[in-house]
Amino acid sequence: MRELYTEDLSIAGRRAEIEEKLIRVRALLENEKKEAFLFLKHPNFSWITAGAKGFVANCFDNSAIAILVTKTGAYAICNVIEEPRVKEEEHLEELGFEFMVYAWQKNGIYDAVKKQVGNVNTVLCDTPFAEACVATDLLRPLRIQFTKNEIGRWLHLGDVMSKALEEYLATVTSGMTEYEIAGGISKALWKHNIEQVMHLVSVDERVDKYRHALPTDKKLRNNLLVAINGRYKGLVTTVSRMVYCGKPSEEFLSQYRDCCDMEMETMFKAQVGADELEMYDTLRQAYDKRGYSDMFDKHGQGGCQGYWPREYMITPDAHYTVRENMAYCYNPVVDGTKAEDAFLVLPEGLTHITRPISFPKINYDFNGKTYERPDILVID
Repeated sequence: MRELYTEDLSIAGRRAEIEEKLIRVRALLENEKKEAFLFLKHPNFSWITAGAKGFVANCFDNSAIAILVTKTGAYAICNVIEEPRVKEEEHLEELGFEFMVYAWQKNGIYDAVKKQVGNVNTVLCDTPFAEACVATDLLRPLRIQFTKNEIGRWLHLGDVMSKALEEYLATVTSGMTEYEIAGGISKALWKHNIEQVMHLVSVDERVDKYRHALPTDKKLRNNLLVAINGRYKGLVTTVSRMVYCGKPSEEFLSQYRDCCDMEMETMFKAQVGADELEMYDTLRQAYDKRGYSDMFDKHGQGGCQGYWPREYMITPDAHYTVRENMAYCYNPVVDGTKAEDAFLVLPEGLTHITRPISFPKINYDFNGKTYERPDILVID
């Protein structure tokens, strides 16, 4: 299935992806009777530009370059500092964006928007901006159903990230601190142009106690859990892996494999046309029937993935219809163990984004296809 989706890195390939998205945005403008959409957040910048980077400090939500899409044009609005890089390295002119550049001493976005559309109150925006109308909920459905080229990027990210992470984790030894392990993961991923969005690293009793364990100077004795969010050209995906130094008990191994079982039962409910709540209900029932009922409410269980680690968490108050070319991630956790990989709902069937490459594997069969899940890597 992966061979059907290869990212087209050419300008022509990226322009085709952008054109598909411009059609979606302009249909939204027509429906909402608005004149333009202003993209200010850097994840949305990456989406509309087919993978360009618009941030400088990635701790900021907003891009350093705004994108304005009108009914007839597409504009890159930035100051003189950003112009050379985004022209030369992000190829925005070649991708069809007309530049509107202002002095660094000024915030020229408002004047640029006003020049193109007249009244700013005729503009939709992805974050509060002057008189523009915030339209985050209107934008999300356009963004979470991926183009073929985006799927190629997803699968490249998943393969490279899984391989690099697992190869590094095989070198971990007892006595290393969580800080050291986090640094080693960062080194393993950055060289592949994978930005670290989230590093959760926990060892031993911290794996039992905390669902979101930020790294500390705690030293590894036996049990290690890492949960990583990596970003490639704007897309963010998730992977968790477990390593055990020494000899784990059969009870511990069985508990981890229960997490894998629950994850796969949930994934198999992601069928086109189904209500996403079926996944939520299936996972809750999976916890119950294995005797882990109290664990379900201790952690968010999963949801839709895209240009954010979770576009939304699926709950009884937030659930929609599963569509083709959407991505999801579920993460069953029982104190001390966790399973987590992301997957895509493709016309050809379900496929994992992140997956075991060099780790030991557990096989599951569904609809005539075998799915591989990672087992715990035991290091004697």
